[in-house]
Amino acid sequence: MATALKNIGPHLECIICADKYKQPKVLDCMHSFCQKCLEQYYTSRYAGQQTIPCPVCRRETVLPETCIEGLKTNFHLMGIVEEVSLQAQVASSVKKTPEEDESKCQKHRGELKWFYCETCEELICRACTVVDHREPKHHYIDSREASRKYKQSLKDMLPNVTTGIKILQKALATSSQAKQKFTQNVTKTVKAVKNKADKMRAEITTQETKMIEEIKQLQQDRNRTYDEHQSTLTLMLESKKQSLGTSQDIINTASDSDFLSLYPIISKDLKSLKSQNPPQIDPKLSYLSFTPDQRIGDINLGKLAVKGKWEKCCEFGTQGNGPGQFGFGRGITATQPGEIAVADWWNNRVVICSNEGQHKGTIPLQRPVAVAAIHNPEQRLLVLEEGSKYVKVFNMKDNTLVKQFPTVPKHQVDKTKMNLSSLAVTKNSILVGDTYNMVWTEHKATDGEILHTIPVQTPPWFLAVDDDTDIVVVSGGDTKKVEVGNSKGRTIWTINPTINGEQVGNCKGVCCDSSGIYLAVDQCVSGTGYIHHFDLDGRFLACLAQGLHAPQGMTFTSEGQLAVADLSTVKIYHKV
Repeated sequence: MATALKNIGPHLECIICADKYKQPKVLDCMHSFCQKCLEQYYTSRYAGQQTIPCPVCRRETVLPETCIEGLKTNFHLMGIVEEVSLQAQVASSVKKTPEEDESKCQKHRGELKWFYCETCEELICRACTVVDHREPKHHYIDSREASRKYKQSLKDMLPNVTTGIKILQKALATSSQAKQKFTQNVTKTVKAVKNKADKMRAEITTQETKMIEEIKQLQQDRNRTYDEHQSTLTLMLESKKQSLGTSQDIINTASDSDFLSLYPIISKDLKSLKSQNPPQIDPKLSYLSFTPDQRIGDINLGKLAVKGKWEKCCEFGTQGNGPGQFGFGRGITATQPGEIAVADWWNNRVVICSNEGQHKGTIPLQRPVAVAAIHNPEQRLLVLEEGSKYVKVFNMKDNTLVKQFPTVPKHQVDKTKMNLSSLAVTKNSILVGDTYNMVWTEHKATDGEILHTIPVQTPPWFLAVDDDTDIVVVSGGDTKKVEVGNSKGRTIWTINPTINGEQVGNCKGVCCDSSGIYLAVDQCVSGTGYIHHFDLDGRFLACLAQGLHAPQGMTFTSEGQLAVADLSTVKIYHKV
């Protein structure tokens, strides 16, 4: 109890009434409030509703039939408040009135709750075991055994919460660094504007002021985005820290009856936190520059640019089969931050390397044609081998094979002809393109279970998907066209790319996001490769790059750059 007093002492007052807790009730988010305070809060704002949002974090709790009264009482917290109030020197027990003592059965007077019903998740007495909690419908065990069992269960969950906290802290640091970089660019840009304005001060004061106001407005708008992102991360971080601290304290200090009373809520809270992933911030938001106009004789300072053009920032790889070499790069994907994986078809391997070309490892395979990465705590790498009827799944942490799954029911695999050629991943699923059967199949990301089989008009030699816009893009190889549809299989439009007014020879690698569709094309001759940019309505926007050897797969890196597998090299492009 002394440990509890030391850790929770400053937090023994209800945030609603600012007084010490009286009959504290605990919500699913692990925040506690006085019963009367919660009842007034509920009645005044949410009367008649089945859920109530937490006054602190706004997370909703489903109310039992008896409303606020039916919520779990935080006897552990109530005991600490009582001990502080009485200034008792007791560390082994918490004083309660007979009606409040969780260890005594309220239905059977004089009976102690020696058992824990795992079916109902509550403490019961000997009489309860033959009345309301009889086997076989109910399963109960000794309360001490239950306490040991579920304490261990919570301890097993805590590492996931700790990992989540580290991920949030890292995401928060990344967001702060991006904001700092943007602030530096704002300062640099304002200075450039002012230097130019000094030469033409008499004529262009009005334009200077207007342009700086535009920059400041842009800064205000984007800072709002950064602040909202950081606020979300901070709230998630504090929620995880609060859950971790509360869970650890209750595990270490609560009595068995108090612990088991709170266990269902703590367990539910930790499980929900485990599934939370931090939202990502768009790295392109930090871009800002100023291009001064060279003319002095008229009123024209220059132009602001909030989006940059694409330029090649890195190229690595030579022909060969050693480290830093590629035979023929067919597919490419972003794996862990700062790393990519390349399907080296000719050398029968997948090469793992940094975005600058530093060799990290290889996975021996037979003619790999496509790769894709699932970015979740499990960190899985998906690979298709030429002629194989299965998608292979590797652990990116040690490059070991975890499992493989087919794109048709297992009993049909041997009877079905197929040519698996492309991969793409969404937040929750995997897409596999089959050029023989003219379909792409959707699978659960967790176990590869088949969800949907979608027929297409264009052979899916390459696939790309964007979750935010529900766009699925199929690049058709020598059919010279690209089919753009949605996740339900409906074709929205078809793109027929051209090079200098002539129809392309091949449509190859493709990727897409909210900024549009990026497509690799060529004229079937080495050195005629282009990267074209289309908007999400299929309209041509710009030629991003040209003069590539034989561009195949493309992917966005973790830094928002564009990586292209180009025969024996990898080319990286970024916006400037």
